[in-house]
Amino acid sequence: MTWQLYAVTALILIVLATVGAVVWMLGLDGQMAVGLGAGFGLSIPLMVFSHFNMKRAMRSKSQTATLGHIYGGFGLRLVILLIGFFALAFTGFGSPAGFAVAFMAGVLMSLGWQMMTFVNETVRRRVQAVQATAN
Repeated sequence: MTWQLYAVTALILIVLATVGAVVWMLGLDGQMAVGLGAGFGLSIPLMVFSHFNMKRAMRSKSQTATLGHIYGGFGLRLVILLIGFFALAFTGFGSPAGFAVAFMAGVLMSLGWQMMTFVNETVRRRVQAVQATAN
């Protein structure tokens, strides 16, 4: 589990640096802080939910079903992004740009984690299949 730790760390650092750069360019005020909080506040529970949903999907033997969960969840996140963006844009409660940046950062981290989990599970299954045929 060495390369996974480096991959997740690099992904988190890249995403946070990108969010920091965007916030630096747009400026941090009260509206931006509310938008960032709303974006991260929605993306983190979705990340946890998608992790458990992915684990359940990987229990099946079909890799197509697992990838369907990954891409279906991505489509759901895009719909939530649009709803949240327009809700903040029309109500003026927070910055829609801050929401979009924070939510997409969470989506990218979640997809990176899911793809890494998928690759690990695929490799584990292949190793087990090779070991079963060798015995």
